[in-house]
Amino acid sequence: MNLTPTDFIPILATIVLINLSAHRRHLLMILLFLESTTLTLALILFMLSKSMFMILVLLTFAACEAAMGLSCVVKMTNSFGSDLIKSLSTPRC
Repeated sequence: MNLTPTDFIPILATIVLINLSAHRRHLLMILLFLESTTLTLALILFMLSKSMFMILVLLTFAACEAAMGLSCVVKMTNSFGSDLIKSLSTPRC
């Protein structure tokens, strides 16, 4: 059985989604799995497309997304003391 690199793309996407559903309590883990989803999408575009411009645009937006997400995690950790999602929903007096 000959496996090509495009055969591993659905496996990567499935692994990312399973891990995202398993580790959904910490915001940093959610952002890491969203970043790996973006990289999987870039891999799909690389395999199926001849245009490197779209891959470059996607990776640029992914870098901006990662920077904004990390700054939100830092701000949330400074404000609430942790990056747990449940700490966002508790009312503070």
